[in-house]
Amino acid sequence: MPTVPTPPTLWSVIQNLGQSTISIWLLLTLLGLVFTVVSWVARPCNPGRPWWRKPDVITDVCYWFVIPVVSGYARIWLLVIGLFVLNGIPATLGLPSLFGEGIGPLAGLPFWAQVPLYLILSDLVMYTTHRLFHTMRLWRFHAIHHSSEEIEWTSAARFHPVDAIFHGALSDVVPLLLGISPDVLIALLPFNVGVSALSHANLDWTFGSFRYLLVSPVFHRWHHTGPDQGGNSNFAGCFPMIDLVFGTFYMPKGDLPQDFGNGDPAFPRGFGDQLVHPFRSQERPVGLEPGPSS
Repeated sequence: MPTVPTPPTLWSVIQNLGQSTISIWLLLTLLGLVFTVVSWVARPCNPGRPWWRKPDVITDVCYWFVIPVVSGYARIWLLVIGLFVLNGIPATLGLPSLFGEGIGPLAGLPFWAQVPLYLILSDLVMYTTHRLFHTMRLWRFHAIHHSSEEIEWTSAARFHPVDAIFHGALSDVVPLLLGISPDVLIALLPFNVGVSALSHANLDWTFGSFRYLLVSPVFHRWHHTGPDQGGNSNFAGCFPMIDLVFGTFYMPKGDLPQDFGNGDPAFPRGFGDQLVHPFRSQERPVGLEPGPSS
């Protein structure tokens, strides 16, 4: 007779959430120290004040420690919903068997084969959702990410929770529902967070001949410029080759991006004000033609 799994107690759930949050914060703190050192010794893309003297530094720090936690928990709930919709599997039965094994057509593949598949699948999903968030209906959420006028590695987590859930978390949930093991996501978590921070770092790195293989700081900084430059280009989060294939690659040789922001000089700067702003404002983005200004 099969053993029915014991439902977790409220206290055990709180303990697990607390441990996961602390682990995420430790990783974020370590990455922050690494990028602080790198930005101190490497040549910047845009000379100016260090990240800790930016006028929006408190806002960025709040996002840096809050949004990755929100996105992490959102992955779990989106996965539970996806399992129920696709397979009718209750969460208490589906999630334990999913971890380490996976459920779906890709579940039988070895770990080493799942790693590149996950990276490619998640980036394709992220590319698609990223372009969707540059449309009229969703731009008011994504405009928060583009509100920073001094891009630094701390800008990497500046996402509204709605944006973080359906743009970031969904890119992991889709591969999971196709059978990619959660062990792959756990192993690649430092890589994913590191690449995101690197792409926003104030560095003049283009990666030269490898500029199509991995997102570089200059590649992504062009995405944070105006729509008349690279603001409606460079949507890939990891592999610029995706932008090349879909005709949205923009990185002019010998030129560096200079001006950043979402085109709204009256946009709120505080963490709390930005969280509620999308529900107050539905104004037409500056420079929409037909995509919004970046």
